[in-house]
Amino acid sequence: MGLAIVRDDTRVVTKRELEERLKNAGDYVKMDLLSSALKKQLDFDTKKFVLFKLAEIYETRKMFSEAAKMMRNAAEINATYEGKMNDFMKSCNLFIKGGSFAEGEVSFVKAMGCATELQKARLKTAKKEAYKAQAKEYLARQRRSHAMEVYEKILSLELTPDEKKEAQTTLLGLYEKLGKVKEYYALKASM
Repeated sequence: MGLAIVRDDTRVVTKRELEERLKNAGDYVKMDLLSSALKKQLDFDTKKFVLFKLAEIYETRKMFSEAAKMMRNAAEINATYEGKMNDFMKSCNLFIKGGSFAEGEVSFVKAMGCATELQKARLKTAKKEAYKAQAKEYLARQRRSHAMEVYEKILSLELTPDEKKEAQTTLLGLYEKLGKVKEYYALKASM
């Protein structure tokens, strides 16, 4: 006869209890504790704390898509429009880092829904800069096909003439290196 371990998922967990248990734990143990805590009954502040903490751990572990999901969930329960907007934008940036551009767009649209007209221009610029940073990182790591996808995405954004020219020039070089002859000549003709 073996012993069965039964978890009590009905008990309410407090933020202080979680902080105490997380103090000396490693990242993977923290992820497990926090994930299981999400399944329990949590008050508003504790749930927000758990989501932010999980996002932080996932981000340091370079699990960007998971971190982005946690930030999006945190944004959904945020009480202020400013907080929602910032959390959705953080989620967008993390999805871009993780290569999930479609999910990043979903978070971006939600951030735009919470923003004022003045903030919308700032958000568009932040998204554009996130894509540029990711493209440069891919280029630095010699991940040309990923960089190509990002630059194609960048060209679909609102760009200044200089930014557009720079993106097109970089994309031409990538098409050439990747042997994308048809795309190379199509882009060259459109310039």
